[in-house]
Amino acid sequence: MNYKAIVSSVMMVLVITGCSTNNKQGANENLGLNRTHQDNVKHPTNVSDTKRNINNDNDNNANDMRVSDDISNRVEALKEVKDARVIVTDNNAYVGAVLNDGGDKDISNDLKGRIADAARGADPSVDNVYVSTNPDFVQSMHKYANDIQNGKPVAGFVDEFRKLVTRVFPSQK
Repeated sequence: MNYKAIVSSVMMVLVITGCSTNNKQGANENLGLNRTHQDNVKHPTNVSDTKRNINNDNDNNANDMRVSDDISNRVEALKEVKDARVIVTDNNAYVGAVLNDGGDKDISNDLKGRIADAARGADPSVDNVYVSTNPDFVQSMHKYANDIQNGKPVAGFVDEFRKLVTRVFPSQK
């Protein structure tokens, strides 16, 4: 038999076998070569006007914690809001707001809804918006936002931040 015919036959068998469908469970999962950083697979889009702290050496998703000046500016554009600091984690926005009337007790559901709409309008990746006018929460939000913007590692205070939002927003999922 001719050597070229044998090599050609073997090549055809390899090509046909390589191009066949893979019916194994999970085979339809895209393991593409264009995958970005593993943490960004769920949230591939980031708002470009936010300051993001990526000085983190652990795998607790702390690098998803970022300050959004765009959301803060939109919230502050509401006539009732004097000042706002916003930290975004995953698809959650935490808003510490100071109201023009100086009120730090209960914030109306109407105003919370308008703040949530402003946040989602500024960053479409935000699904859940948590708003508080509690002075301690607002002060902590300013501190955390300044630390993130100054490049301090989030790993140093991420647990403290989680405890704070769990205490202020106990009904959060």
